[in-house]
Amino acid sequence: MQTKKRPLLNIDGNPKTVKGQKEGYMTAILYLAPWKAAGVNLCPMAELAGCFAGCLNQAGHGGMAKANATIAPYGVEVADNNVQRARIARSRRFIDDRTQFMLDLELEISKFIKRAIRKGLTPVVRLNGTSDIQWEKISFTSVVNDGWQGSIFEQFPGIQFYDYTKIAKRFEREQPANYHLSLSYSEASPVYALRCLRAADEFQAPLVIVVRDDRAKEIAEGIAGDHYVNGDDNDLRFTDPVGARVYLKAKGPARKDTSGFVIDLS
Repeated sequence: MQTKKRPLLNIDGNPKTVKGQKEGYMTAILYLAPWKAAGVNLCPMAELAGCFAGCLNQAGHGGMAKANATIAPYGVEVADNNVQRARIARSRRFIDDRTQFMLDLELEISKFIKRAIRKGLTPVVRLNGTSDIQWEKISFTSVVNDGWQGSIFEQFPGIQFYDYTKIAKRFEREQPANYHLSLSYSEASPVYALRCLRAADEFQAPLVIVVRDDRAKEIAEGIAGDHYVNGDDNDLRFTDPVGARVYLKAKGPARKDTSGFVIDLS
């Protein structure tokens, strides 16, 4: 008997994406296992940017486990719960059978689009919920449009995709018109921080900055001025102004982060 595959996409499954429904959007997010938690590094800048310890992967339900139990099937310790096991399993599907994974993803996005439209909402998709894969480089042959080949963005040209990334070089090349990227800032490495500031200056890359200070909004507004965006209001980064400075309050393990990924504004 064939085991039924678990869904790849999480549809408005967290409080921030649900907020987007008030703006008329429904959001589908793909959550994979970050960094090397599934045995292959899906976040190539994680060490330089110092973000794994404070990763949202272990915030909310992803960080809950009875008696603080952990698992480390590939040498990276994460909480022992169904959320983490599912993310690792999805990642292994991506790593071990990329062709079938992309076909499954295509079919799920197609169904999601119909679901959002039925509800009178605009479908949007975020593929790097807890990973940093350069999806624009992945080409596949469609099962929906027989014989068609290209990226997932080209397959759904009328759908808005968006992601957060720590790969500043992505801003040096032209991205698909329906793919919006925001650059995640960190001061864990002076080299990485400089790359972020350079991308913001040369390519108007929007910067997403995680802050710890209780007065974050007040202080951030003073720093960014008209470019200030409260990233906790919603997850719709593609609606932000060009050159935005998006401030997020540290959550989960990030509240205790001292690597430089979380910025103390005071």
